Amino acid sequence: MASDEARLAGASDLLRHMEPVAPLALAAHGVAVQVVAIERAATPFVVAVVVLAGLALAGLLGWRSHAAVTFRLAVTLVLGFTLMALREDGSGYVLLWYFVVASVYPLVLPARLGGAVAVVVPLAYLLLLPFDAADGPLPVALLRAVALALIAGFVHVAAQAFRHAVAERDGALATLHTFVEAAPIGLGYWDLDLRARWLNPALADLSGQPAEEHVGRPVTEEEALPIALGLNLHRALVAGRPIHDVELTADGRSWTSSYFPVRDGPRLLGVGSSVVDVTEQREAQRALAYSATHDALTGLPNRTLFRDRLSVALAQAERTRDLVAVLFCDVDRFKTVNDSLGHPGGDALLQVVAERLGEAVRTGDTVARLGGDEFALLCAPVADAAEASAIAERVCAAMREPILVGDRPVTATMSVGVAVARPGERDVAGLLRDADVAMYEAKDAGRDRVAVFDPRRRPSATGRLEFQSALRTAVERGQIGVAFQPVVRLGPTNGHPRDVRGDVVGLEALARWRRPGVGDVPPAAFIPTAEDLGLILALGEHVLRMACARVRRWRDETGLDLVAAVNVSALQLADDGCVDRVAGVLEAEGLPPAALELEITESMLMRDLDQSLRRLSELRALGVSVAVDDFGTGYSSLAYLRDLPVDVLKIDRSFVSRLPDDEAMVRFIVELARAIGATTVVEGVETREQLDAVRRLGCDQAQGYFLSRPLAPEDVMAFLRGRPEPAVR
Repeated sequence: MASDEARLAGASDLLRHMEPVAPLALAAHGVAVQVVAIERAATPFVVAVVVLAGLALAGLLGWRSHAAVTFRLAVTLVLGFTLMALREDGSGYVLLWYFVVASVYPLVLPARLGGAVAVVVPLAYLLLLPFDAADGPLPVALLRAVALALIAGFVHVAAQAFRHAVAERDGALATLHTFVEAAPIGLGYWDLDLRARWLNPALADLSGQPAEEHVGRPVTEEEALPIALGLNLHRALVAGRPIHDVELTADGRSWTSSYFPVRDGPRLLGVGSSVVDVTEQREAQRALAYSATHDALTGLPNRTLFRDRLSVALAQAERTRDLVAVLFCDVDRFKTVNDSLGHPGGDALLQVVAERLGEAVRTGDTVARLGGDEFALLCAPVADAAEASAIAERVCAAMREPILVGDRPVTATMSVGVAVARPGERDVAGLLRDADVAMYEAKDAGRDRVAVFDPRRRPSATGRLEFQSALRTAVERGQIGVAFQPVVRLGPTNGHPRDVRGDVVGLEALARWRRPGVGDVPPAAFIPTAEDLGLILALGEHVLRMACARVRRWRDETGLDLVAAVNVSALQLADDGCVDRVAGVLEAEGLPPAALELEITESMLMRDLDQSLRRLSELRALGVSVAVDDFGTGYSSLAYLRDLPVDVLKIDRSFVSRLPDDEAMVRFIVELARAIGATTVVEGVETREQLDAVRRLGCDQAQGYFLSRPLAPEDVMAFLRGRPEPAVR
């Protein structure tokens, strides 16, 4: 940039450098007149030629100040006046000198002096009239004087316009240079030979060298800049089109870069590049992804990552015909130990447990914390159940050694359940469930022991068919109930923290099934089955209809602007009739669209991004709000999230359970939500400390057992009026 500015800003100086050529040309003209028109050897023309040549030489050697230029102008006029006044042979040719002066000097002199030339030159010519040396009658002399004035005036005006244009250009270049030099975005320009013409400081920072070190150097000889930069500059130059979003990495930092041809009209001049430092954004994304897949307390993989690894191991075992074992581990009587040690002591104990589990397993096995005092081990491959049991026995033996918590030795034994998947088995949830069942068998047998799951204990095919039949009947007869968990606006508290009257902003509808003769069936058990049986659309519409009807009634009775929050499955969202179904329910139940919030999980959102974008846009066109449920547990791109039609981010309960360790992550999500104009709802608030923490971190709304458990419909009005009522699970 600096070299271009130096080249472009010196146009006026260049004219002043060229000015001595004018007296040199007049000296040459004088020599020609002397040779052609004058027969004598020594004449005033010879003197004039010598003087003009001397002035020209002085100018060419560096005497080019404004005073020097003005002096040469004055001497030229005096010499011309003298030669014409003497009426020597050939003096008529000297009139040309006046026209040269009128044409040249308004360009090179400052504005005021240039304007004076338009006056002085014609007057100097008219002063020849008394000497009868004007070379013609008075009318002709006057016309010549006018011509001189017009030429000098025109050149003066042209010079002023030129100076103004140069000043504007230089000002614009200076402004652009200031912006480019100060910009945090790296900018650079290379010519057709891929030699650097200029780099701003931000781009030069990639190399740790000043920008001047790179100017003129071919990109192929650059050792300090990333190799990918040169490769993509060449690609853009050859392709003749821009290349965007290329990731660069060096010395632990990350940049995203773009490359584009630089043209002057149709003519290709070179190639440019812009580079943006995205190190902090990438670190935040990695931290968010790590937090979503790892336990904050122990650093172990969490349930999500464990299930992913188990799924991969089962798929690989199907090809290799190996066996895969899952060990479900639970600390015996942890609640009693935790109560005696306090929460900090309990956390310290769990950290040591995690370390010992890692030491007990083989290299390549996975140790995960599923939550609380529950851990799971993935051992693949194993030769048989006996090898898996041997690993489990090592775990139990390791846990029998006392653990020093502070200055207090604590013995915390462990019960371990073992389940082995045969080749071809792909049921992740089933294998975890089998290991969990075996773990409880170990506890029932006296704790501190290992139990291996017996496949014969699995529910029979008949039992599964009965379950499916009962669910189908319940859906068809509308026997699936709905519980409602209040969502509370966070703000200053008045009195008891459970006193949320006036703060309830919505109610999340939760499907509930009380199976006759069995009891309550958790949603995690019957929702996947409903999807498998093709019942999810009917079930989803039933829950939506009940939620809209109930919330509309409560809005009418309380005058509160309550919002009904309803979960939507992937199959519901993918259904072509989804939008029409929602619109029909809203119209039938009389609930304003703005009072309905549809919740989708983060993983479902990213499963088919294009379809999600289209469907959510259609739903929002109805006036319905869209919430991303369990946010932070999936792998959504922050760039995609910015463009999605999302109104609410529901922060997953796992972040709340890990407070205060995850305060930075919760604060990041809150700031992200504000950046995209979304409201934050934090899930799983179960203690006063958690409520205070999420309020302090700037979360907008919250729900959880500390505020209210899910309520039966008949208990909601009592809660809204401030009277505590029974809750349902």
